[in-house]
Amino acid sequence: MRVEQTGGGGAMLGESTRRDKTLMAATKTKAVRTPAAQAEDEIEALLRAALTPDVSLGATLKYVHEGAGVLVIDGTKVPNEVHRRDVPADCTVHIDPILNLAIFQQRADRSEAFRQGRIRIVGDVHVISRLRPIMLRQSNATGDGFKA
Repeated sequence: MRVEQTGGGGAMLGESTRRDKTLMAATKTKAVRTPAAQAEDEIEALLRAALTPDVSLGATLKYVHEGAGVLVIDGTKVPNEVHRRDVPADCTVHIDPILNLAIFQQRADRSEAFRQGRIRIVGDVHVISRLRPIMLRQSNATGDGFKA
């Protein structure tokens, strides 16, 4: 692209370039969070609160959230560890993070979502069933609405 400069336009061009660079720098410092990433953050907080040192999942469970990343519960460690490193798991659940959060908050039915093909489970399905009583116990303690 060729830019021709005539008259005093050089000062305006320089000012415009500085403004663009300032805007780009501001955008880099303020990461734009997608709804999927925000849902994953909320799920991580829920899991960290529920997986207290006195409970153990006894296996590794990984949620693959399309558009956000992965969320792993390493229940082989004491206490359980919740992290976002993509590691092999005993059970892997492929699910939209917004749907996953809705299920945790009882705004969506997990069985119906599974029947509709919106959830795919790979590996030992019993691992995910061990998480439900832990989440129920946490809900009863906090009154956050997670019901049986």
